[in-house]
Amino acid sequence: MPSTVTERRISDLSKRQASALKRKAERMGVSAGAYVKQLIEDDLALDQKAKSTSLEELAAPFRTALKGASEEEIAEIVAIARSRRRRISHRHQRQ
Repeated sequence: MPSTVTERRISDLSKRQASALKRKAERMGVSAGAYVKQLIEDDLALDQKAKSTSLEELAAPFRTALKGASEEEIAEIVAIARSRRRRISHRHQRQ
């Protein structure tokens, strides 16, 4: 099977984003290119798993974790998760 090489460039990122990418890669002990490659591989693997796994299987851990929880408790868990996500998203927008 022939291999296809695709060049990865970070020139489309802002200076702040490129700097953050390089810092994160350094913290992980890899080059920025290797980090981006791993992100792409992980995303494609996750996409494949989502396509090949039933919704029932994907939801099983949530069903187990929330077993016996009331509607109010579930609503509170969701609200906390949304709040955290908004804070993270807001933090990334400032970078």
